[in-house]
Amino acid sequence: MRKLPLAAAAFVLAGTAPALAEHCPKDMLAAMENRLSADGTAVAYKTDPAKIAVGKPFSIEVVACVDGAAATAPTRIRVDAGMPMHGHGMNYTPSEKKLGPGHSKFDGMVFHMPGAWQITFDVYEGDKCRRLTEKVKIGR
Repeated sequence: MRKLPLAAAAFVLAGTAPALAEHCPKDMLAAMENRLSADGTAVAYKTDPAKIAVGKPFSIEVVACVDGAAATAPTRIRVDAGMPMHGHGMNYTPSEKKLGPGHSKFDGMVFHMPGAWQITFDVYEGDKCRRLTEKVKIGR
């Protein structure tokens, strides 16, 4: 029986082992003033500009952590918004720029009319998705 060199064996095993979960940026999570949490998932965000104006593009920076004490970064974050009372969403699809594990910035968000909006944060851990929502009132 032929023996594999140690480095080759490690390479083979690494290809079959599950990927290690990345740690979430807890320090950044604590630094942002807008925070939500539910079912072991935490989200913090900030908008740029801080005051959202009707019809003007804005960005939203999001940090997310899953599984409470394990504090791992999610595999994916998705942000969207809509007006539940009107039954519609935004007219634009934001673009995502990944800034690190559990940390993304979404550009091109636009609230095209005043009123009660709801921002949704979909936090994925593999195929499992947890949705957190934030109500936002936008004036004229």
